[in-house]
Amino acid sequence: MDQKGEKFESVEDTGSPNVAPPTRGQRFKRHCGRRWWIYLIIFLILVLVGVIAIIFGIIPRIAQNSVSSSSLQVDGIAITSPSNSEFTLAMNSTVNSHAPVSASFSPQTFEMYLPPAEGKEPVPFINLSIGSLKVEDTFTINVTDAKTAIMNEDAYMDFSAQVLGREELELGVRSRPQINVGAIKFNVNYQKIVKLRGLNGLKGIKLYNATILDTPLPDGTNMITDGILPNPSSFTLQVGDLTVDMAFGTWELGWSVVKDLTLYPGDNAVKIYNHVKPEIIKNLLFVSSTTAPRTNITLTANSTVFNGQHINWLEKPLHDAPPVIAVLNP
Repeated sequence: MDQKGEKFESVEDTGSPNVAPPTRGQRFKRHCGRRWWIYLIIFLILVLVGVIAIIFGIIPRIAQNSVSSSSLQVDGIAITSPSNSEFTLAMNSTVNSHAPVSASFSPQTFEMYLPPAEGKEPVPFINLSIGSLKVEDTFTINVTDAKTAIMNEDAYMDFSAQVLGREELELGVRSRPQINVGAIKFNVNYQKIVKLRGLNGLKGIKLYNATILDTPLPDGTNMITDGILPNPSSFTLQVGDLTVDMAFGTWELGWSVVKDLTLYPGDNAVKIYNHVKPEIIKNLLFVSSTTAPRTNITLTANSTVFNGQHINWLEKPLHDAPPVIAVLNP
């Protein structure tokens, strides 16, 4: 019995030692060692998703916000060589923006329109092609000698009427240009409403040096006056031959023409060729009024002709506008 007991105890003493189970960290380390390529792929996918989000989400949103918060100032517009279907356009403008990154605009097309009433869609009346632009905090958009077709005659007639008759007007400009940030390219919405000064109905015309001709000119001109036509706007407008009807009080005096008229910003000195009715030009009261101080002459626009063609979008707004009081010998 003792030997069996000793044998039993000997078996217990020589049994296998206890081995501690691996810790969570050790198990994770072994797992990573066997599956490292899976985690690398997941990491690369996450990096790619982040880069795509930046390229196609964050950068375009930042660019659109920068475009939306920028300001456009039109410094000058010149409308020359007018016809009823097209004209030549030049425009100088300045853009102020806060560009967070270096970028540029690809060539784009500006649509121009009068801001519509609420709930109405804009009706563009001209398109203006703009070349490539480098985006900076302040940069210019200058266009010269652009042959410009009138896309909508009624809309452009309304625009012309506002330019000629109002002291101030608004002009809408919109496009959807491609913006380039390095090799990244995407489109943004560009839409601005700019305020412009109009010609204010040509108010403030002054006349000087009325000279009655003893012998009329071959075209029938029998009186010549010097005039100052004010243009308080930033528009340069080539009109051509501008004909107006003249009145002095209730007398219809006849008509006058300013030849080859181009209105530049500021005061425009012109020569006015008057066709006074024969029975009036010999009237002593009329003759004395030509030298009297501050004589009011009422002018009503009759026609505008350029290169032998009546220009409807100039002629109709001028004719429909209220008469202008010109002061002789102010």
